[in-house]
Amino acid sequence: MDSLDNDPIDFFYAYLNRFAKVSRSSFGKMIPFLKERQVSKNETLVHHGQIARNIFFVCKGILVSKWIDEDANVYIKNFFIEGHLAGSTVSVLTHSPSGFVIESLEKGIVLEMDYHNYKKLIYDHEDLKNYYIRNIEENWIIENERRQISFAAQNATDRYLYFLKKYPKLPQRIPQWLIASYLGITPTQLSRIRKEL
Repeated sequence: MDSLDNDPIDFFYAYLNRFAKVSRSSFGKMIPFLKERQVSKNETLVHHGQIARNIFFVCKGILVSKWIDEDANVYIKNFFIEGHLAGSTVSVLTHSPSGFVIESLEKGIVLEMDYHNYKKLIYDHEDLKNYYIRNIEENWIIENERRQISFAAQNATDRYLYFLKKYPKLPQRIPQWLIASYLGITPTQLSRIRKEL
């Protein structure tokens, strides 16, 4: 699932069902809370310091979460491609200011939803709860541990190869310096790795 084939609502329903079987009835209760939104290239969806209230399902385009230090250095935390949820999770869970920015790297389409309405619906329906648990396990716990191990135990070349496995089409769509930042290396190092491969 890496492209918007049909209606954004259907695309999101297929996403939920990747993790657990969700009934049309349960999903139907979620639809009123889904707002389709066109996003422009370089549009900011969550500002640094903002208390985030919404999460986003990427139907078309790429979102990125990034942190910018006092010297204007950019650090990429995550890429969110088609068929993935994005948000400032800590901010929505703790009602605290977001430590990073979420921005659109391309013109695209997202489904936007209030996180607390989303979570209330999940708690009220067993099938949605099963989806939510499996999603958190796969996309936050397992993937986060893999990334931590990658940075602790792998060299830059291995980290890049893992990136290509996870995001095979992304290098053709975004500037290379963003990939270098995500990998924790300089653009020059990334260029050298690409030449060696």
